Amino acid sequence: MIYTIPSFHNPAGVSQGAQRRLEILAIAQQARILVLEDDPYGLLGFDGEVPRAMRADDADGVIYLGSFSKTIASGLRVGWAVAPHGVREKLVLAAESAVLCPSNFAQLTISEYLATQPWRQQIKVFRELYRERRDALLDSLQAMMPEGTTWTIPAGGFYSWLTLPNGLDATAMLPRAIAALVAYVPGTGFYVDGQGRQNLRLSYCYPEPDRIREGVRRLAAVVEGELELANTFGTTSGLHAAEGSSVPAPDLR
Repeated sequence: MIYTIPSFHNPAGVSQGAQRRLEILAIAQQARILVLEDDPYGLLGFDGEVPRAMRADDADGVIYLGSFSKTIASGLRVGWAVAPHGVREKLVLAAESAVLCPSNFAQLTISEYLATQPWRQQIKVFRELYRERRDALLDSLQAMMPEGTTWTIPAGGFYSWLTLPNGLDATAMLPRAIAALVAYVPGTGFYVDGQGRQNLRLSYCYPEPDRIREGVRRLAAVVEGELELANTFGTTSGLHAAEGSSVPAPDLR
């Protein structure tokens, strides 16, 4: 099975182009494997265009997943799956064995909301809200981050993927960021082989623009401090816990 988040990826904030999606489908068809298309952010594009779902081009080879927690309310943990007939019953059994039964209250709330409320208009409101916060993040990164820092420019969704200057380690830096009252998710959390130490995920969906700007200011100060350490003592990428350990690196300041 190929698992993919083709639209406004978590954590990278990027999207697959139309041609790349078709190429993935062709590879899956040739190998006779299913594609699991996870699409919780597809309706949250900032240009107003909803990306074409991969399942629209291969209904028999794609399992499509969606979620209301990103488009209606984060507390309503209700999603759905659109799957080929031969897979559907197995998904039901797997869901029952994992959670027995999702919350009836949450499901009824979603059902009533969709039937009686202008949910399409609400999604448009969310798009503009997240666009404003995305812009606050990108403008602040451009104005405050030290040279050598790069980041993705998301066209939708919740996240931007930041790459630190050479020699810095996002995992080792996290305790110092938390001490400065700013947090992120280190890139290693998205790999199984230890990659991603120079990367981190930033989320702009919840804080208001002023808090985003303040958070970036604090993060930039932490990164500048790490650069000073690296310039004085050499790279900080080796100053982390031993492989296989989840313990944060020691605070050497």
